[in-house]
Amino acid sequence: MKKYTKDTIKFYDKNIKAYTTSHSAVVLKSQINKFIKEVRGDKILDVACGPGHDTNYLTKKGFDSLGIDLSKKMISYAKKNFKGKFKLMDFFNLKFQINIFDGIWCSSGLTHVKKKDLNKILREFSRVLKKGGTLGIIVPKAKKRILGKKNDKRIFTMFHKKEIEEYLIKNKFKIISSEIFSYTYNRIKWILIVAKLT
Repeated sequence: MKKYTKDTIKFYDKNIKAYTTSHSAVVLKSQINKFIKEVRGDKILDVACGPGHDTNYLTKKGFDSLGIDLSKKMISYAKKNFKGKFKLMDFFNLKFQINIFDGIWCSSGLTHVKKKDLNKILREFSRVLKKGGTLGIIVPKAKKRILGKKNDKRIFTMFHKKEIEEYLIKNKFKIISSEIFSYTYNRIKWILIVAKLT
């Protein structure tokens, strides 16, 4: 596990209430439905699932959904409050056999990953995703910077749309759709990309 990942986990474990009772645990239906539309099959991995709201939504839509996260408190909350399966796991080292998922959903999970480590994560996604499987990701669009609160040691990684597309293409994904959207609770713009493993 990366040192900076440990700092991220500590933050979310300490601040879990803020991410289970506020605007943070909202299903972005317009975006996730664009991912769902492209999935062929029913086995979906929700990476960095947080409190489990997206896994719950996918499960209610009829998918065999597994949410993974490295925050013990988030996984515990998800198991108690939402439908779907949940497991404590590091997305740098996915504990699955090859080619078993029809889709991978990763909403905001790459926000706290250094760009130098992104290819490793995408290779892990490629390894466990079936050929022709669907990947849906949401990442923050690049701006000058996000300032964290005092004692917030998380890193915040932002991307230009073309930049994140190039990462995906390099790792054998074909872009199906790519868009920038706003999430009303803050002034950050976000990028949704839906891609297929070639």
